[in-house]
Amino acid sequence: MQHARLLFLFLPLFLAACVTVQNGPTKNEKASKINVQLGIGYYQQGNLEQARAKLLKALRQDPENSQAHFAYAVLLTRFTEFDKAEEHFRKAVELDPQNSEALNNFGAFLCNQGRVVEAEKMFMQAVKNPVYKTPEVAYTNAAVCLLQKGENRGKIAQDYLVKALAYRSTYAPALIEMAQLQFDKGQYELARLYLNRLHLQGKPTPRSLWLAIRTEIALDNPEKARELGRLLEESFPDAPETQSWRDLGLD
Repeated sequence: MQHARLLFLFLPLFLAACVTVQNGPTKNEKASKINVQLGIGYYQQGNLEQARAKLLKALRQDPENSQAHFAYAVLLTRFTEFDKAEEHFRKAVELDPQNSEALNNFGAFLCNQGRVVEAEKMFMQAVKNPVYKTPEVAYTNAAVCLLQKGENRGKIAQDYLVKALAYRSTYAPALIEMAQLQFDKGQYELARLYLNRLHLQGKPTPRSLWLAIRTEIALDNPEKARELGRLLEESFPDAPETQSWRDLGLD
């Protein structure tokens, strides 16, 4: 079963998170919000030391700023300072239990630490927020976490993916996970259906093409498999999946 995704792929979502403006913020609170945004900008540019300086300044200016704790926690994971990162994730969600982006990313952090039960709790807390703009992300992360960590909870993972696609039917991470799940169960027609939906609405990836090739082989459709193999060769000649295709010897 192939489930080798890094959940921290979703962590940069915090960069687009809205900053709540309170009534009558103090001068320090305003300055803290500005420094959070500056820190996020430096993070985006890959200037992690400058990002750290701005986020620490934001925390000094307003220790109760949930977004500052959240952004700093994400940054600390890049420095592999995991104990400190967890402290700031916890502070972020304690200060603002409706900070769904922080909850989602804290869930990803916990899952990468192998703490699946705690991670699932955070993902589900994130989606309970009625104004959370991207619940499909947390639902997909919850599914990936259960599958990636070897939990025998495929039915629950599938339910989470169904909910993710109910919110956003074209969400590529949920589509590829659902296709993989159906393939692993031997439901090849369903796997093809989800892969077709994925490929219709965006550029294929090495993983999606390789999965589609194996699906077509399983469905006894070698010509379609070869067509997809040629696309994989042309689009991603250096990808490991391309080498796996070559090793089949069907081209």
